[in-house]
Amino acid sequence: MLIAVMMIASLAVVALNYREGPDLEHYRFLNDYLLIQSEAMSERRDKVYENGIRFNSMGHIDLARTVEFRRKKITLNLGSGYALIR
Repeated sequence: MLIAVMMIASLAVVALNYREGPDLEHYRFLNDYLLIQSEAMSERRDKVYENGIRFNSMGHIDLARTVEFRRKKITLNLGSGYALIR
């Protein structure tokens, strides 16, 4: 009986450690996106972010798009560069 309890406990520990952590990828993207956008505005020059996202000196983007993550979607608005999280 003690061996069975030990096996169940060890399986429970393994299962708890294996569980999926929080999905933070979209937060990282948004933080980097806003940083590059603010750098473009403060330096008054064009900047390029990953995936071909280009900011002009006003912080506006040239192409609207939706960036998809595992659980979230971020829509980047044309012109203003505002990001909408869904």
